[in-house]
Amino acid sequence: MKHLFIIAISILTAFTVNGQVGLYSMSQDRATAVDTARYKVTYSLNYTCHPGVENRFDDVRTLLIGRRYVKDFSDIICHYDSLMTADMHQGADAYRNPNGSPWPYEILLSPNDKSADMKYRLPLGIGVLHYTDSVPVIDWSFIPDTTRNILGYECQLAQCDFAGRHYSAWFSTELPLPYGPYKFGGLPGLILQLQDDEGQFMWIADGFERTREPIFIYEYESEKRCTAEEADKTIARFFKSPINTQLSAIGGGKGRVYIVGKDGKTRDATEVEDTPIPYKPIEIR
Repeated sequence: MKHLFIIAISILTAFTVNGQVGLYSMSQDRATAVDTARYKVTYSLNYTCHPGVENRFDDVRTLLIGRRYVKDFSDIICHYDSLMTADMHQGADAYRNPNGSPWPYEILLSPNDKSADMKYRLPLGIGVLHYTDSVPVIDWSFIPDTTRNILGYECQLAQCDFAGRHYSAWFSTELPLPYGPYKFGGLPGLILQLQDDEGQFMWIADGFERTREPIFIYEYESEKRCTAEEADKTIARFFKSPINTQLSAIGGGKGRVYIVGKDGKTRDATEVEDTPIPYKPIEIR
């Protein structure tokens, strides 16, 4: 009962403070190196769960570019996962979790196969959705007479329509790598800045370097294999009904999980109002 009670308190804390979605750290013990990166790009991502709300969140994204794979992941989540793994090996029974609301996607692209191995970390330790998705060929339009300097590289502007959104990308032919954040690529140079017209997602590169860093895939304890469509539905269901989704995941029901409110009163978790979090997915299918 004590364990479930603490989880219930975490639910309310995460969902009542500016709509912030809390993530739990996970062990990196089951790791497999699949490639060695040649280049490393660091992006600052500023995003919101819905373009109609003011609450925005920040993440530090790492893009590792190898010969066979390209991996895009949250540096914040990876850092806290590594801390948890080290703490576990030292016998700790409590772990540090990521601060803020880093973007929960972990993407391993296989450019040759035009496919993406996708992992989405659900909030509060519910689990990790693991699915395979396609990487479409993007039809870019080049905007003439547009230049911008980013990280000391001269960039040009290109635009595209992708998954229900219109995007603008600044890329540099001085870095002839046809990649960028998320699934974006296919330009004659690395994408150093990218955002959609609604301003829901905004990436800008903070660093570029050569590296020999290994590209790992991690198998997490609570992974659930599903289709891309099933993942979309599960994520949407969570944002529509966050408390009920969490209670269902832990097997909670009437008389099993209780919450102490600000007034000091204890009430059954099933009787607490479940307030939706405004949400618009990155891919509108």
